[in-house]
Amino acid sequence: MIFREFKAEENGWVTVFYTGTWKSGWDFMLDAVQNIVEDFGGNLQKIAYSELAVQGAEDFDVLAEVKSHGGKLRECESLKTERGVLSAAGISAVMECPFQLVFFNQSATVRLDSPLKKFFDEHGEHVFDNYLNSVEIKAYCEGAVRRSAGTPAQNFNIMPQ
Repeated sequence: MIFREFKAEENGWVTVFYTGTWKSGWDFMLDAVQNIVEDFGGNLQKIAYSELAVQGAEDFDVLAEVKSHGGKLRECESLKTERGVLSAAGISAVMECPFQLVFFNQSATVRLDSPLKKFFDEHGEHVFDNYLNSVEIKAYCEGAVRRSAGTPAQNFNIMPQ
C-alpha cells in the first residue's frame, strides 16, 4: 500500500490514508480484515460494515456475531452480502497500539485511525507502512489460494480492478 496522507488532530487522534495496489472488492476486504482480526485476537473491539461509503452512513457493528463464529468473518451471515465499507478496531499485538482500519469497497482507499498521536510522534508517520503491506499481500495470497482450490468467491468481486 502507498502512504498518501497523515492528519493529526489536536485531540490526539491521527488519521492516515493509504492507497492499495488495486481497487478492492468485498472478497479482498474480508480477507484483509480477517488478517487484522487474527492480529487483534482477544483485543478485537469492533467489526462493522456500512451499506454506503458516505459520511454519516450508519455503522452496523457485528462483533458479537464474529465472536460467535470463532472470529471467522466468512462464516457470519451478515457479512455474506456485499457492503460498501468494512472496518475493524482493536489493539494490535503486532503494532502494540490501538487503531481502526477502514476499507472502502470498489476503491483503493484505506483509512487508519488511532487515538495515539504520540505513537506516531515516536515512530514516524510511516510506522504502519510495512504492516499494511503485509495485510494487503496476505489478503491477495489467501484469495489466490481459494481460487486455485476451486472455492467460489463469496461475491463477484474476486479480482482486483
